[in-house]
Amino acid sequence: MNDKTNVLLVGASTEIGRYVLKQLLARKDKFNITVFDVKKSRSQTLLEPLRDEITVVYGNIALPADTVEVVKGQDFVIHCGFLSPRTACKKYPLAEEVNALGTRFLIENLEHYSPQAYLVMLSSIEVYGDRLTAPMLRTSDFLAPSIGNFSALTRIQAEKFVQDSSLEWTIFRPGIVMGTEMEEMDGEIFLMPLESHLEFVHAEDLAFALVESYQHRPSLWNKIFNVGGGTTCRAVYSEFLSRLFSTIGWGEMDFPERTFATYNRYGGYFSDGDALEEILHFRKYSIDDYFSELANAKTLAGKLATKLFGGLQKKNLLAKSEPYKAFRQNDSTKMKYYF
Repeated sequence: MNDKTNVLLVGASTEIGRYVLKQLLARKDKFNITVFDVKKSRSQTLLEPLRDEITVVYGNIALPADTVEVVKGQDFVIHCGFLSPRTACKKYPLAEEVNALGTRFLIENLEHYSPQAYLVMLSSIEVYGDRLTAPMLRTSDFLAPSIGNFSALTRIQAEKFVQDSSLEWTIFRPGIVMGTEMEEMDGEIFLMPLESHLEFVHAEDLAFALVESYQHRPSLWNKIFNVGGGTTCRAVYSEFLSRLFSTIGWGEMDFPERTFATYNRYGGYFSDGDALEEILHFRKYSIDDYFSELANAKTLAGKLATKLFGGLQKKNLLAKSEPYKAFRQNDSTKMKYYF
């Protein structure tokens, strides 16, 4: 007799999806694991070696027919199948298709073929928008995405589809997700105002919470939760970034004026963040743990390279600052998004 839970992970090769898959594999004695993802080299590299342990289905979430078969017989669905914020903000029509309509089609197929399934959707702190002057966040707060943040806008649309469904559901809105496997220093770091208050959550803790939710679903049904690491995972952005630069060997955070935006991003501390912790007990990592991980993950060669070329890397990074570029070019149209 097979008493395992049938679980479907949508978006297994996304940054968070990889961590969720790792958590599911650690509990494969409890789950029959199916993953659904778009067929790309990234997803194939991750999933093909695991075919003996999981069922792999490739498709496009934006095409209703592609998720018909994969949803059948599922008890539990973890939906991480969203575009990265960077891609979503650059390609709004695609973000609407994947993030919003893709979620709608997934739900409609679940309602028809697996109406008893429990759906957990991964949303984002982005949906709250700019909270520099009011950094304490609650799930009941009005949602006001920053100007031009199509990632947040389409996540809100996806949330609405979930809430209006006939399924049992839960929505997680995580804070800033940290994890050594996710680090990529690029121009995105300059879009966050240095004065921002940020609550982080480690990717391992977030993935644990997503998987663990099934065991506690009666306490989570039809609710939205902010997911953060609590007081040990809070920091002002300037302090966090300074510590990050020091850890990776880049020295002082000595960028010129107007390198960082001064508004129109997102952030805040979760005043109701303990609600999920009291149910799932998912918090294991602090910011200190994260920086210890990051320091230990660097090879000796990598440490030497950053010491030798840290200055050059910072110059290359500065060239990717959209706020600084708009300021230097006196581009009033673009500057209104940053200052």
